[in-house]
Amino acid sequence: DTRTHVVVELYDNERTYVESLQILVTKYLEPLKSPENTNLLDSTLVDEIFYQIPFLLNHHQTFLEELKKRLEHWDIKQKIGDIFLEMFSKSSVIENYTNYVNNWKRAREIIKSAQQSKSAFARFLETTAREHKGKLALDSLLIKPIQKFPKYELLLQRLIKHTDVTHPDHNLLLAAQKEVHDQLLKINCTEREALELEQLREIEGLIEGLIELVSADRQYLRHDLVSMAAGGGTRKERALFLFSDLLLVTSIKRRSGTIRRPTGQGSVTSTLEANKYKLLMKIALEDLEIVRSKDENLRQMMTEIENLSGDVGILNQINELSWSLHCSHSQLDDVIRDMLTSLNKQLMEQQNSDSQLSCLDLTLNTSNGLENISIVFSKPEKRASWEESFNEAKHKLAPTLGDNGKDVWVCNSDGYVGQVCILSLQPEPTVTSCNGVCNARILCIASVPGVSYRGNNNREDTEEHKTIQFDSSSSSDEEDKSDNEEADEPQKILDTTEVSSLDLEDIDSQHSTIWLGTEDGCIHVYNSSDNIRIKKNKIRVQHGSSILCIIYLDNRVFIALANGDITIYDRDGASGWNINSPTTVTVGSTCMPVSKMLPNAGKLWCACGSTIKVFNTQTLITENNFTINNDSNKPVSCVVLFGNGLWLSLQNSAIVKCFHTLNFELLCEVNVAPAVTKMLTSEYLIETRTDFDKFVVGCDDIIRQHKAACLRVTSILACKDLLWIGTSAGVLLTMPLPHITSSTTKLSNVPTVTGVSHGHTGHVRFLTFVELNSGSCEGQQHRNSYKGKPDQRNNLKLLGETVMKIFEVQIYRKLQGAKILQIICYCGTFDRYDINMK
Repeated sequence: DTRTHVVVELYDNERTYVESLQILVTKYLEPLKSPENTNLLDSTLVDEIFYQIPFLLNHHQTFLEELKKRLEHWDIKQKIGDIFLEMFSKSSVIENYTNYVNNWKRAREIIKSAQQSKSAFARFLETTAREHKGKLALDSLLIKPIQKFPKYELLLQRLIKHTDVTHPDHNLLLAAQKEVHDQLLKINCTEREALELEQLREIEGLIEGLIELVSADRQYLRHDLVSMAAGGGTRKERALFLFSDLLLVTSIKRRSGTIRRPTGQGSVTSTLEANKYKLLMKIALEDLEIVRSKDENLRQMMTEIENLSGDVGILNQINELSWSLHCSHSQLDDVIRDMLTSLNKQLMEQQNSDSQLSCLDLTLNTSNGLENISIVFSKPEKRASWEESFNEAKHKLAPTLGDNGKDVWVCNSDGYVGQVCILSLQPEPTVTSCNGVCNARILCIASVPGVSYRGNNNREDTEEHKTIQFDSSSSSDEEDKSDNEEADEPQKILDTTEVSSLDLEDIDSQHSTIWLGTEDGCIHVYNSSDNIRIKKNKIRVQHGSSILCIIYLDNRVFIALANGDITIYDRDGASGWNINSPTTVTVGSTCMPVSKMLPNAGKLWCACGSTIKVFNTQTLITENNFTINNDSNKPVSCVVLFGNGLWLSLQNSAIVKCFHTLNFELLCEVNVAPAVTKMLTSEYLIETRTDFDKFVVGCDDIIRQHKAACLRVTSILACKDLLWIGTSAGVLLTMPLPHITSSTTKLSNVPTVTGVSHGHTGHVRFLTFVELNSGSCEGQQHRNSYKGKPDQRNNLKLLGETVMKIFEVQIYRKLQGAKILQIICYCGTFDRYDINMK
């Protein structure tokens, strides 16, 4: 039968693979290590080329022998899934493969270099390749371990397809496939990390004056050639290197001929090596912001160009269709030709005259205040592409939320008293205190950072900021200068990533504060480092309406009130806040107040009932608004922003909607009900055998049907390219966040929603996250793992504190060198999902 045929194919493939490993050892490794061949290649280089091969051969010889025994006693009920599980659940096997994959590129480089420098070694490889079976070259043999895991996965998929669900081997094969798949992801992830680190080392070596670029948490994104302001009102060609957390500005000088621009072909370093680079500025992305004042004009220009391009395309289609007419159409052809000529002329003039489309202005937060950086790209498309990459990198950078590196503040109420529970995450999650702070329900909480050492407390118009000039003697038009002359001239190398020391008298102003908003309209402000048991609130401000939401943005605090107003507090120029004369703007109404606020690109996205309003924080006016739903009884209950996508759900709805943040068009709708129903089905739970069955298996059909009938989305969180969705059924779901470009009009492939295998009896009331150093989690035992995304693995841990009712949670942690991401959700108990961010 087909199942037997697949098993025989599996055995034959394994035998061939073992033979290839044996050839590597007996025909290459051992001869090269023999005394008579010591002149061919240094012994240490030989060990590097065949690193881990003997261990892999030993593992697979054992595996092949086990497969052979099963085939020798083959019958209709025979199993092989168990020996797969035994083989690929060994940590030593995965460690050997991971080490081999990380070393593979190095092995290839050694072979290539030795072949070029040692003719005897090249002849040895050529002779040996002709002698052994298959006549494969050494390179072709060394790549076989890299290709092996994907082949296992494909064969297991075929085997599962032809194995009946009642067969004793079926569940074992499913488990084996999952194990192989997970290990493949782990190996690929490790390989990618190694390649990224190597790429950073190569870039660091190419840029003069650059040190300490290599970091496990940093990824290279792109490099671009631009022009920037220099001394004397001139502009010079510069290179921008964008990383996940850093921007480098360098001078650029040709090695020979003209400056080579990136071609998109070959490796990054091979393209960069054609030019010389000298570091001018090293800037942390957290200190950079795009100037948004010109956005509307630029958007209008881009719209005009897009409209002209669209009209040209339509006329071309009409021109092609006209040739299918049977009647005379010469007059129509003349009209179309004239219109095309006119439109193409307008399009060319628009593209040539609108130089602003290629210009991008940034503000840099320095110790001397805000300064401007003006960048001109070669094309508007380049500027738009770079801006999109910059915004995505900024969005993925988790914000620094406070000074306290180990505490989570959680607010709960019983309807009469507002309490704050402090959860300490290190060394183990524990509730350190739970104290009443007011006689009203706490509706919201926000973290407000202290005065930054780089910041400028007084807001100024960007036009008044000093523009940075990037002077350097290593520009391309000064090629005739000698290296000694260049070294003698002073260089403007600015590094904003270094933290200066602080005066003791300013320490208090550096502390972040925690703002609590209550149902009776009061705001309570505490220092994040205060012990709330013994210290009273630092500030108490009374308002006339309930506090629905608090947001900190650009050195200001925005308060959403139940009467539809937004109240804005500015810093008073020192370390405090101007609480006596705030600015108040009406955005919503008493019937539809602002219930949610999200910062995005210097603006606030406000949820007012079933309408989203975009509030400009500089002009204090509502720029745009669009309606999500015509039913005023279904307001927006959950909303998050990620890239160009606005993800939200309405009250009492099981549907998550995504809207484009630029054109406000609906991109997709995702119904989470099927995924929740699948998780609530006891047959599925018994089959997967996870801890989730403790929650559902045993509960009767009535409870299950009630959970499904009353299903709604209760919380959502966008984190590390995943959308986490909490539901009223206690089921937690995840969905990969799709890439949404500025031109996306519809998501043709809606992402798949996957249930997390650990469930809860109550509603998932909130989801939030905090990043921890990997070392902080050493020694902690995790119960289970969940596959959420190709390069992410997460573990569940019970935090263990039940509270009466949760409204919102606020996290405080300095996110530096973060490796472990914790998703914290409240569903009657606190649960923590740890994601290893390798």
